[in-house]
Amino acid sequence: MKKQIMLILLLVSWVLSPITSSAETNSTDKPDHLFSRTAVLLDSGTGSILYAKGAHKKMNPASITKIATAIYALEHTGLDDKVTVSTRAADTEGSTVYLLPGESISMRQLMEGMMVNSGNDAAVAIAEHTEGSVEGFMKKLNVFLKEEVGVKDTHFVNPHGLYDEDHYTTAYDMAKITSYALKNDTFKALFDIDSVDWKSEGWKTTLYNHHKMVKGELPYPEVNGGKNGFVPEANHTLVTSAENDDLSVVAVTMDAQSKRAIYSDTKSLLDYGLQHFTRSYVSKDSSFQAHSKSYELPADFHYTKRMNEEVVEEVNDHGLLTIYDGEHEEIASTQLEPSRSTGVGEHDVLATSNGMDEGKWTDPELFYPVFLYMIILVIAGISMFRQNEQDSLSE
Repeated sequence: MKKQIMLILLLVSWVLSPITSSAETNSTDKPDHLFSRTAVLLDSGTGSILYAKGAHKKMNPASITKIATAIYALEHTGLDDKVTVSTRAADTEGSTVYLLPGESISMRQLMEGMMVNSGNDAAVAIAEHTEGSVEGFMKKLNVFLKEEVGVKDTHFVNPHGLYDEDHYTTAYDMAKITSYALKNDTFKALFDIDSVDWKSEGWKTTLYNHHKMVKGELPYPEVNGGKNGFVPEANHTLVTSAENDDLSVVAVTMDAQSKRAIYSDTKSLLDYGLQHFTRSYVSKDSSFQAHSKSYELPADFHYTKRMNEEVVEEVNDHGLLTIYDGEHEEIASTQLEPSRSTGVGEHDVLATSNGMDEGKWTDPELFYPVFLYMIILVIAGISMFRQNEQDSLSE
């Protein structure tokens, strides 16, 4: 009898082992611990989320605020504009490029001073020149970020990132802002400056980028831009862009206790994204059904997923198509349009409105092991019953 039980246990262990190894494979090489309180990795080409940790939690960004300041100013001023530095700008606290009241300096140089040396004085001068005042600049910047960039959880009260309780964003929003900005070639060039000669009335020097991967202190060949930040209330923040032949990604890490921690997190995210993901798409010829309504895509919908991983496509009752990975974490979403045809196409994706993968129990990789497991249990039960019956007869 003991031999029968041992055999049954061995068979059960063998049947269940594919399920365990499959789950382990899905998490291989995914960062299992980050020092940063919140983080996100985004494919800047498709907008897909490759990794998220508290990505929608509102945080103080510190100087990565300047990414938003830079792209708004680039779209609303000229780099050859001459800017007269105000007393307010020159007296700004924190990191500085030592601007003097009344000096005239080009917008291009102010941009370099702000992005390379994180000059808070340069950020104020840029804001004042662009919209007449810091207050006017911030009002229009917040509208721009919501309406043009599409962020939802960001509100800035200054152009440089010095702490204010009403000055906040999220890791996800910062990744979206950076992805938007990287479409601008001038911004992309500014974002990747490792060093630049600086000459103004108050200072003559060479500025070196504070981002260790950009200036080459921590070499990472795929990195092509970045901005760091720090204030005591926010701890360390970092935005990094990188690309290879297949992907272009933005990593945002926020609220790390040290520089070492935040660069370690960033490297882990970049390694994960650049080595394990590929781009895919849903064809515009696909059609979708949700609660007796038909939907279609206006164009091919591109997204990014883990290599060799199956994704789940779901449509809610408002016609929103969401792509989920194997762990049912959101990758990307897009709004569908009401279908103009009555037929259902070959590539239909049926909708679910409860967020559950309705097809997971019909997946052969899961169904067959469970089915075999149930058969073994039945056989074991019959065998034990017969053995007990024989034992009774022998008595």
